[in-house]
Amino acid sequence: MPRAKFSAAALNSSVRHGKPSSGPVKDHKVLDRQLQVLQDQADMNRQNTMPDGRRLSAEQMSALQNGGFQNEHMVTEIKTPEWFEMILAVTGIAVLQQRIKEEMDERAKDTFQNPYQELFVIVSSIRFEFGIAIAIIFNCLLIGMEASWPDDGAAIVFNSLEHIFVGFFLIEWCLRIRAFGWVWFFDTPNTADTFLVFGTGIIPKWILEPSGLDLGTLRILMVLRALRLVRIVRVVRLLPEFKELWMLIQGLVQSVRPLLWTSVIALMILYIFGIAATEFIGRQEVFQDDEYVQELFGNPMRSMLTLFQMMTLDAWGNSIARPVMEKDWWLCLFLAFFIMIAVFVFWNLITAVIVQNALSIANQDTQLKAKDLEAKKKQDLKVLADMFLEIDTDGSGELSTGEFFAALDNPKVRQMLELIGVKVEEMHEVWSALDDGDGFLTVKEFSSGLRRMKGNAKAKDIIDIIKKLRHTALHHTELQSQVQQFSASLGSLEHDVERIQQDTGEVLGLFQEMYHRLTAQIEEEKGEDRLYALQLAKKAEAEGVDGADEAENSEDSDDERPWHPPTTTT
Repeated sequence: MPRAKFSAAALNSSVRHGKPSSGPVKDHKVLDRQLQVLQDQADMNRQNTMPDGRRLSAEQMSALQNGGFQNEHMVTEIKTPEWFEMILAVTGIAVLQQRIKEEMDERAKDTFQNPYQELFVIVSSIRFEFGIAIAIIFNCLLIGMEASWPDDGAAIVFNSLEHIFVGFFLIEWCLRIRAFGWVWFFDTPNTADTFLVFGTGIIPKWILEPSGLDLGTLRILMVLRALRLVRIVRVVRLLPEFKELWMLIQGLVQSVRPLLWTSVIALMILYIFGIAATEFIGRQEVFQDDEYVQELFGNPMRSMLTLFQMMTLDAWGNSIARPVMEKDWWLCLFLAFFIMIAVFVFWNLITAVIVQNALSIANQDTQLKAKDLEAKKKQDLKVLADMFLEIDTDGSGELSTGEFFAALDNPKVRQMLELIGVKVEEMHEVWSALDDGDGFLTVKEFSSGLRRMKGNAKAKDIIDIIKKLRHTALHHTELQSQVQQFSASLGSLEHDVERIQQDTGEVLGLFQEMYHRLTAQIEEEKGEDRLYALQLAKKAEAEGVDGADEAENSEDSDDERPWHPPTTTT
């Protein structure tokens, strides 16, 4: 096959990363179409994304296009003031933001090749995260043991172990920077993680402590390293065993803003009812000499504290309501009205908001799982496409048996197979499963086949197999019916051939009979002609030369006369 041209995506990738092109470039139309589909999906995802990063559903997108989308998820973008943009430009922050955005977009592309791919695989693995989590737990236990140790006899041991943990966390931070690039630092969770590494470890232990400063207060901040355990929860959130833990942590984090507004509204309610309680209870003449009531409702601050106790339903009936009702019974209406507003309505509204927030977190978690699975699928397709290009040495766009098995000795191909979880020893079985009988594999057969072989069989795959088996059985039944019809037709043809053979034998017998009779007749005529010629010769001898001439003329005339077959009876 003639060599084809290299695909545009692969050519751009090789130029971008400085990889030299060896030989003519390749062109795989199927691979280009797949890459184009992935790009279209990414563009569609960006179009369906809100300014705050949330995804819109199909119904919301349809309503938005029709001009009827009115939802609390709609966020109005506030334009940055010009003076603020000028400050960002003068200080160089705008240039840094642009560089960060370009670097993130570059790394988000499907054709991006990480220069530290092996380190990236290690650092992004769950085992690595579990190892870091175990180290964080041991470090927190060490801080607790040091705080509860009765004397300072083991201070040297604890200090040495603390230096070991600080160095360990610094190495971990450097590995993440190397694997994910310098833009990793500018992600909000990673920035907080960097603050915990440097603010609670490196700066206190390696800078402030050698300077002779007292770290008594800063040692309390070292316990904040336990917050880094949230990272491991983010990694394992896709596992069913950690789903509830992730939802609890997300619910706690997402409840900070509702809790803030809850405090504001609760303060407003307490302030309004506190002033009313001071006027209705504390300022009345019947309660002027009651020290207990004045302690509860003597001024707005005391009234607000008492009402907050009632809001929590903490012994409000016997310690607050009944002593007041003994002197003025109608105040029970005021206190009951406050209980209905502050407890029955306000607290239930808070519960509804928290439940709605939890449901929203669960929905976002489902979308995040789907997004992660889609990203993993794109990564698998990218690895398989690179592997296909690496194996296809002749640039034909198809893999032959020789190319497929010769590539198993290539270390790069072996590494790619390990990334997708396929063993080299299984490649002979893989070829038998993927090959459709023509001895070649296209990029679609290669990529989709290897992706479907990863992991356990899914219900969708089993249903697909059952469906194909049903179609195969139906096709087999149709073929069997056609074979039976063909067999019946062959039997009928065989019978006709036998009849034709019989008729042909009879015809050949007649021709043979005619041939023998004609031969016998010809021989008989020849004998008569020879006898007649002898008679003429004898007569010519007797009559002389004239008679011989007459005999010759007569013989010539006999040769010219027509021949009539003899009449025979059958």
